[in-house]
Amino acid sequence: MNKRPPHRYRMGRAPRITNRERVLLALVDAPDFQDQYELPRRFSQVGLSQRLGMAQSHVSRALNILMEEGIITQKRKRVVGERRRVTTYSLSDEGIELLHDLIENIEQADVLTLGEEGTLEQVELRKLVNIWTRRGGQQYPDALSLAELLREAPIHDGLPLLEAPPETVPQESDDDISSEAIGLHLELAELRRSQGDLNSALDHLDRAAKLHNKRGNPLGQVRCVLAAASLGAQIQNPTSLISAVLEIREPTEMMDACLMLHDALLSSSPESAAELLLELPKDHPEVLLRQAEFALRNGKKISLLDIPKSLPGATGIRQDLWAVSYLRIQCKIASISGVGWPIPTEVDDALARIDNNSKQPHPMLFGELTLAHINNPIFVLDDRKRLLQAAWDMQPPLPTIGHIGFQLASLLPSPEAMILILNLQQKFKSIGDESGVAVCNKRLESL
Repeated sequence: MNKRPPHRYRMGRAPRITNRERVLLALVDAPDFQDQYELPRRFSQVGLSQRLGMAQSHVSRALNILMEEGIITQKRKRVVGERRRVTTYSLSDEGIELLHDLIENIEQADVLTLGEEGTLEQVELRKLVNIWTRRGGQQYPDALSLAELLREAPIHDGLPLLEAPPETVPQESDDDISSEAIGLHLELAELRRSQGDLNSALDHLDRAAKLHNKRGNPLGQVRCVLAAASLGAQIQNPTSLISAVLEIREPTEMMDACLMLHDALLSSSPESAAELLLELPKDHPEVLLRQAEFALRNGKKISLLDIPKSLPGATGIRQDLWAVSYLRIQCKIASISGVGWPIPTEVDDALARIDNNSKQPHPMLFGELTLAHINNPIFVLDDRKRLLQAAWDMQPPLPTIGHIGFQLASLLPSPEAMILILNLQQKFKSIGDESGVAVCNKRLESL
């Protein structure tokens, strides 16, 4: 049979989203699973039909077209929820290349949206989505969600008109809650983390946590949540995780979990954070450092003489995170005593190990160290502006980004400060923080 030449896409112009494109986009992560013994149901014809809300006959027609083009492959494999092997679909090498072009074409498409003044503005879809992501604190939508948005958007002067962010298309439309499925998500999370793709890593950890929740396994869920926190994700309602963390039997794992949860609780519930430390060996350096910070918050004088600058036995990212935490407390002590500031280049080196160009960015710790570091009296206005801008670009979670944003706005010209405060105001609105919104309003009135 002669292979039909695949359709190619023109950059800069919104592609026509047909059933063919929708099925192709739904298979975006299929190659990640192709060597697994059992596959999620969404890679079968029935699963694709359910996920896309398409008639199975339409899915079959689209699959046949993609097969004729050599874009996808098929193989009979075991599928979750099926007693017999069924036909599953994945992408060929040519399909992976074509899908990459399609996603680029979708993200680079010119669209219309409402600007700050209420007038229509032409903007690249990727830039518009980045604005939505920063304002709303949501994850960057997947390509299928963006394709659905383009497909359903009204056309105005030849361009799609987009007024609101898309709702993310569910990645798991079946009840694939097997331990193997959870293991796959954890493996993919580690793979994506090692590749520097933190958004995908966090997405897989979130999906694994939800599957643990469906299985009624709170301990598995909390491990996934804390793993995501180690990559900079914000923990929602951290006090609810205390009992599960304290049930971890392996001492080292329990200590790591308690320390991560302590850090998440520190700003919202310092008393609960302090109680967690009582469950840990009191002479361990990581416990001593956190106890020092707690004492500092209560107005006590402290010293770091008994706490090592390098964490014994730690390597790689753990040593990097320790250095950041140590330098942050050192800066806080120096801001009170007036002496003992770390060398600025040493702080710069520590920040570089967790910035957006590193293997494991950590926006929250980057922001917290910056906030402590800028109080060093040797810095002039331009130094503070540079440091705060770098921290703002990391987009740490609230409340850290709030402190960064307000300080940075005070150093910027009024027009730039106004844009930043409006951006920050949207973040406060997205979580229902009325006091934060009120502070933004006062700042805007003063500009």
